[in-house]
Amino acid sequence: MISAFVFYVLTDARKRGIKRLVFCARDAYLFYEAAKILGPVIAPETEVSYIHVSRYSLRAAEYALSPDDCLDTICLGALDISFSRMMKRASLSDEEIKYFAKEIGYERRENDLLDNSQIREIKQRLLNNREFFEVVSKHAKDKLEPALDYLKQEGLDKESLKKTKTAIVDSGWIGTVQKSLNKLTGAGEKLEGYYFGLYSLPKGVSEESYNSFYFSPGAGVMNIGRKNRFSVCLFETVCSSPESMTYGYEYSDGKVIPVTKPEGNPNKDYILRCSGYMRKFSEILAKGIKDDPENIHDHDLVWICEELLKPLMSEPTPEESSAFGKMLFNDDVIADADYSLAGKWSDDDLKKNAFIRKMFIKSGMKAGDIPKSGWPEGSITNSCTGFKRKMCLFSERASKTVTELRKTFRA
Repeated sequence: MISAFVFYVLTDARKRGIKRLVFCARDAYLFYEAAKILGPVIAPETEVSYIHVSRYSLRAAEYALSPDDCLDTICLGALDISFSRMMKRASLSDEEIKYFAKEIGYERRENDLLDNSQIREIKQRLLNNREFFEVVSKHAKDKLEPALDYLKQEGLDKESLKKTKTAIVDSGWIGTVQKSLNKLTGAGEKLEGYYFGLYSLPKGVSEESYNSFYFSPGAGVMNIGRKNRFSVCLFETVCSSPESMTYGYEYSDGKVIPVTKPEGNPNKDYILRCSGYMRKFSEILAKGIKDDPENIHDHDLVWICEELLKPLMSEPTPEESSAFGKMLFNDDVIADADYSLAGKWSDDDLKKNAFIRKMFIKSGMKAGDIPKSGWPEGSITNSCTGFKRKMCLFSERASKTVTELRKTFRA
């Protein structure tokens, strides 16, 4: 899967004259390791490099350029989201969080878990609070200069991007990192992007600068079929790096270095083992390309990925759901806590996850909570057997299909 995507990226970059590929931490770490092996064979003229960025490290600085637009990314849902965690996305202190919670009527409820309707309500109340935007802007200005200096140090500034046709490489899903980088560097849309998959695109961007491998924005039987049998959280848990996410940048000995947690990724032992297997496979693929360069095609590699990913992600075996489900993940931009990817569900949770009930809740026609899991299919497989498991997995797949269709036609 990793080598297949990298083959596509390098092949397309060579055809389109892209001279530099920048792989983004953390999801593109294994892609970068594969590119170092495959690059000299497929696209020897294309430079590959690795950059320490995260949605948080970029947005926290970007808010200084357009604080009035910050609510769209601050007030986003996540598995376990609270007012406090949303405000941490904007770098607010604990005292500031308590102050604004009181200002909008959420006093002493800062750490309560929120549903989508409460998130929308909070966003609306903050929209009319000018003091909030001033505080966000103040914190962002402190982070802007080191972020810009780091990007310049890594060759991602306006002048460098004018000289060298450059694209970033990332896992994807929406592609906001590319938009943030273009905005921070002032490069317009000079920086392009390659993604494993894209569900949608950020507002106001050029579609031509976003390239996806496995699935793309929009409907279509192929796209919907791949999306409803895909798990973003499982993908990001496995395709990660040994280090922690990037929280910002600081100056050290005349350089700008990324700020990360010293303990690194909680799954780093697995990732390092995975990296070793991936390198061996990439070496075999590189030899195959040298021996018979015309015998490998993008569409064949996509089909192989589909045959591997669909059963694992949407209908895992008990052994797969148990092994991967124990891994730790976090789906929020600040990654301040880690959870089991696929915790076990009770019989009540399984009932609450039923298709009809979820559709009523998501449409606002019914109140209630939906059981949470980074990988629902893994939680289902860990929690029941036989016909019940098959029906629960079918229900999960059906709800994903309806959700994707609604998103597509709403857009």
